[in-house]
Amino acid sequence: MAPHSPMTLALKSYLKSKNIEIKGFIDKNKKDTNIKQIENISDAEFDYILILSPNHFDAIASEYLKYISRDKIIKVSIDGGRYMFESDFTINKREFAYIPKNIEFDRKKVVFISKGFVGANNKALYLYCVKNGIETTILTDNNKQIDELKEHDLPCEILDTKEADYEIAIAKYIIFDQGNYTYLPPLHSDQKTLQLWHGVGLKKMNRLEHITYDYFISTSKWTNETNFEHIFSAKKFLNLGYPRNDIFYRDEDELDLLFCDRKIYDLAKNSSKKVMLYTPTHRENRTDLNLDLARLEQKLQQVDAILILKLHPFVLEHYKSSKKMEFSHIYSHDAHGDIYPILKYVDTLISDYSSVVYDFLLLDKRVIFYNYDIAEYTKNVPLLFDYDEFSSGEKAKDQDELESLLVADDTFARSRAKIRDLFFDKIAQGVSSQNIIEKMLKG
Repeated sequence: MAPHSPMTLALKSYLKSKNIEIKGFIDKNKKDTNIKQIENISDAEFDYILILSPNHFDAIASEYLKYISRDKIIKVSIDGGRYMFESDFTINKREFAYIPKNIEFDRKKVVFISKGFVGANNKALYLYCVKNGIETTILTDNNKQIDELKEHDLPCEILDTKEADYEIAIAKYIIFDQGNYTYLPPLHSDQKTLQLWHGVGLKKMNRLEHITYDYFISTSKWTNETNFEHIFSAKKFLNLGYPRNDIFYRDEDELDLLFCDRKIYDLAKNSSKKVMLYTPTHRENRTDLNLDLARLEQKLQQVDAILILKLHPFVLEHYKSSKKMEFSHIYSHDAHGDIYPILKYVDTLISDYSSVVYDFLLLDKRVIFYNYDIAEYTKNVPLLFDYDEFSSGEKAKDQDELESLLVADDTFARSRAKIRDLFFDKIAQGVSSQNIIEKMLKG
């Protein structure tokens, strides 16, 4: 199975229940006793290689076909929470219209790459460039977000087009907040890459050696020493914090509300009720929330609170298609939308293993951990730290406990501050976008 990831570990568990044996994993960037490289595997050792990688299937399959026959490869995808297996697949070979390495150019532009959707860190730093007259553009294949960017006359191009390739070719800085390294052609020596990443937290990751960034943005010296420096390769780690959190420290403007549900934003900002937000981590092979929403609606009415759901796209689609979603106290935010302008108006965050919990520490507000499946979850996703020690808030293992905690007192302020000061240096709080751009412009 390839690659080695939480998604494929969850698939392994599913296949085991169907009496299908997984002999091991293939991953060129990771090392372990059950992980091999494709060049060290012969056709005789297995019946099929299953590849589950939504963003990188074409690149992985192209590499594997140098060593094994095509009929040995099965493409795995997830549709509405169900696994789909394809033996008849096509590989789209990516050819760039321009190769930056071969182009001499007086580069000044800052270009952002957002595969699938524009994440909150990319969005925030991009808007800082726009507002401060720094030449910039953003590239994404999310057509809905492209339309919204164009409505505001903001510089953007559709990823994987000739126009986007040109923007990459002339860029001085190329910025990511995801691991989409396969979308880069050979770069010129004048160009610099910067990885913002998408969160600090508890989940343990194996070392990624496929790319060395010029700059990697972290949030604290402690986070680097315990986490990022063991995972990513970078010429320089900068503990300057996340641009998306800057909005906690200032008033938001119209552009800050891009990709944010305006109806829910206005509701949260102006509500006289308690505002709660539920942001569960995506479970790779399940679409249910382990919640009876109709029953939860009744409890919210009793405690005079509203609940905003920010779900993974698979989960949201499942609930919209199979369950009644018309409630007076429960609201669903766009799965790919930006929740950060709303976070500052949330009174209580409900989550589990998500990195948003640690950003929320900067607001010093209450967190409830709905960790009903922690034993099952940590089988596939090992944790970097002790869960109880680094999750500062009440724990609920079922809906009964969760509902009882909705009205409980907050007794975790002191421990929240202790964890916050580990995850975030002082310089990483409030003006991250400004500090990052200033460091870049100074070289």
